[in-house]
Amino acid sequence: MIFETDGQVNVTLVPHPHGLHIAGEIDYGSHHLLAGGLDGAILDGRSDIRLDLSGLTFIDVAGLRLIVTTAARLSPGRRLVLAPLSPMVRRLLALTGWQHAPGLHIP
Repeated sequence: MIFETDGQVNVTLVPHPHGLHIAGEIDYGSHHLLAGGLDGAILDGRSDIRLDLSGLTFIDVAGLRLIVTTAARLSPGRRLVLAPLSPMVRRLLALTGWQHAPGLHIP
């Protein structure tokens, strides 16, 4: 399933490994698509959720916070795995200190 807005972002549910592929830009106008995709991934499985952010060209702090708070909402034993990860997102996580957030795993 693909969620899209104005050609700005694609949020695609991936069955194996269970998770999402995000491509494009996440900003105020597309937060709802990221939130919907993350909620669907949480409900659709019991394993870790892999979030492929390699196609992400921009994400604002609110979008990054949404990812971090989603990781914290996962049940014990589940993780939100960020892989592959663009250098931009890796840098933002380091700048915010969120790379060690509960439920988040960055290989």
